[in-house]
Amino acid sequence: MKLSIHEPHSYLADFIQYYWVLEQTLDTPASSLNRVIPSGELQIMFHYGAPFREVSQTKQGILQPQCLICGQQTGYMDIVPSGSVGMIAAVFYPHTFRAFFPDPVNEFTNQSVALDNFFRRETSELQERIIEAQRVPDRICLIENFLLRRLSLPYHFDITRAAINTIVKAQGQITIDETAKQLHISRRQFERLFLTNVGMPPKQFGRIIRLHNTINLFRADGSLTELSQAGGYFDQSHLIREFKEFTGLSPKAFFRHPC
Repeated sequence: MKLSIHEPHSYLADFIQYYWVLEQTLDTPASSLNRVIPSGELQIMFHYGAPFREVSQTKQGILQPQCLICGQQTGYMDIVPSGSVGMIAAVFYPHTFRAFFPDPVNEFTNQSVALDNFFRRETSELQERIIEAQRVPDRICLIENFLLRRLSLPYHFDITRAAINTIVKAQGQITIDETAKQLHISRRQFERLFLTNVGMPPKQFGRIIRLHNTINLFRADGSLTELSQAGGYFDQSHLIREFKEFTGLSPKAFFRHPC
């Protein structure tokens, strides 16, 4: 399995966090599942190899589209290759996806939506060119040209960005009322804007940010009690419940089998 990370061009650096490329040659399809947990981010993925098969918490397996929008996840899912893997994905900042796609972002939550549902002719042409390209920079250039043609900032872009920055800076440990007060808007307006532009309620997003901060704080020689305190959880039981909800695993099992 070969994974590489690539930076966006400077003109999209405020919107795209990075690109990741995954490749693996398989003589036969893999049978092992790879767990994916919520990240608070949206992605667009382009398969130039065999698509993954998704297995959700309901255990219903579906084959991903060749080009797809991956909405916000609120729970874990498993993926398994259906053949030799070749794919590239653009990872957006939590607040920037709607700068390219005007639909409310919550319409994509927990969904893998085919990109050609929105841009059939352009997607077909883009997919062909990505498959034909032999170099990662060429594939990134194709994706960025496609995105630049749709770039249009919504009027509430700055408010949503400020909200994300506030929650991330607080490592998810800030209330909705406190955040709305800092933004000088009502709680109701804040929750509505956040759901539309990020794809999930702000409280849930904060929980995901706190989870990832806690994962980064993990030390093999530390205790779960210490980890729960450092991560801002009430107690060890609270930490375990959050891990099981978002990863399907206990903290100990998760760190033995990183996702």
